[in-house]
Amino acid sequence: MWIAPKLDWSSSDFYNFEDLNRVENNTEVIADFVRYFIAGPPLNTVYNRDMKHIDFADSLNRIESNQHLLRQRLTPAGWLPNKLDWKANDAFSYIDAHRLEHNLNLLYLHYRGNVDAVPICGAYIVGEGLI
Repeated sequence: MWIAPKLDWSSSDFYNFEDLNRVENNTEVIADFVRYFIAGPPLNTVYNRDMKHIDFADSLNRIESNQHLLRQRLTPAGWLPNKLDWKANDAFSYIDAHRLEHNLNLLYLHYRGNVDAVPICGAYIVGEGLI
């Protein structure tokens, strides 16, 4: 289930485990939308972080790579380039937090609109009379 992203990050905000869980959850939601239309790429997501879990550069690279894979079919206007080269001790700022959520929101708006527009085909049976 889609969790509303935080799109108003500022320098006074703090990033925590719940924010990364939301990003990973929403990544999986987008992947499900992509799979609705094509065989989507396999993703590795983690959304059970807690206060004891610390993410490192390899986790951030995985998260950014997942988003990069999801945009291969479509890169929405306004997409912010992914940072795919996180290294130990790289600073993570509110700008990075904004990029992660902004890009997912762009994909969500696109795919949600397309999934809603797909007609549902099926057989309609009208009446139950015998011939």
